[in-house]
Amino acid sequence: MVPQPQRLQTSMSLYSENLSAMVFLVDDRLNASMGLKKKFENIVQETTDFHFPSFEQQRCLIEQTLSQQRSRARTLRTSSLSRSKQNETTNKLLQTGDFYLTKHSNLAEVHAVFHLVTDDNLSAMTINSRHPIMIGVRNIMLAASRYNITNLAIPLLLVHEMGENLTMQWCMKRAELVFKCVKGFMMESLSWDGDDAKTVQFVVPPGISEDMFIALSNMLPSVFRVSTTLDLSKR
Repeated sequence: MVPQPQRLQTSMSLYSENLSAMVFLVDDRLNASMGLKKKFENIVQETTDFHFPSFEQQRCLIEQTLSQQRSRARTLRTSSLSRSKQNETTNKLLQTGDFYLTKHSNLAEVHAVFHLVTDDNLSAMTINSRHPIMIGVRNIMLAASRYNITNLAIPLLLVHEMGENLTMQWCMKRAELVFKCVKGFMMESLSWDGDDAKTVQFVVPPGISEDMFIALSNMLPSVFRVSTTLDLSKR
């Protein structure tokens, strides 16, 4: 249970210029609640949100909006697509790399949550900067910049839980990719909104070994270091 004063402090800063958000990895089933999605739903329902619609109401509105967009897309679908291909591309409301936003005043240290759709096999895949999940991170950072969100927490390995298949080599390679991509996205987002200060927090899964945590921590300054002073606000 999160201490009430902490939630109160977050609520009081809701109308400030220091909004905070987090990236939460989800599957492509909007209404499926299991695992971490179920835990998140239980947390947001522990206390009443007096500023925004309930999480369930927000999710219903998102589903309605997506359904309307899918209907329009189906209408505009070109006749060159076969019916089977058409059904395949329009049956799902969400694809990997898509995200939807929910707003909250009853959580600690977070005013908004970007629900980023991921692939079940992402932990077993080798991805690059053009993978849909990385494009999704980019779009989230641009949206955060556009809507004056100054603090954003991102899962460094793009997974919320450690598994036996997540070796040291895999974690280091994934972290390096995310670090470098986020650095580029930060420079891009700063060109949108000028010199406002932004903070990005990288979150590692619970249960990560101390050696791996130290290795990841040492990688951070090596990626983000610049040889000369660079004023990103002037770019």
